[in-house]
Amino acid sequence: MEKKYPYFKCLIPITSNKDIDDLARIISVKLFGGIPFGGMEEQIYEEVPAVFIENPILGFQVVIQGFGGEKGYTLEVRSHPEIIEPDDADEIEVDITRYVSTLLEGTDGLQIRYEELQNMKHYIEITE
Repeated sequence: MEKKYPYFKCLIPITSNKDIDDLARIISVKLFGGIPFGGMEEQIYEEVPAVFIENPILGFQVVIQGFGGEKGYTLEVRSHPEIIEPDDADEIEVDITRYVSTLLEGTDGLQIRYEELQNMKHYIEITE
């Protein structure tokens, strides 16, 4: 039996009239116990504003990126790039977008753009 090692991903399209820092505070309180986002000055995405939580949480990298307004934002939660799968395992993709979306559902100050997630049928999708 071959070992499987998960690569987690989550990409949630969000609309909000808040600026990226205010949105980050809202999401942090709701999902991450108020851990602050930062890093705007690091410009991790050259052309797109982005903030992130400095240290991995359970091995996840957490980023909010986007311009806001009509273009909206994207909440990205992924396996942290510094965490490398073991040599004796095959990577499988675990998409937790719908699951995390349900955790944010009804949060004041943001709306999830569910129309962009219509093709996702399950709360967690695993691809081998």
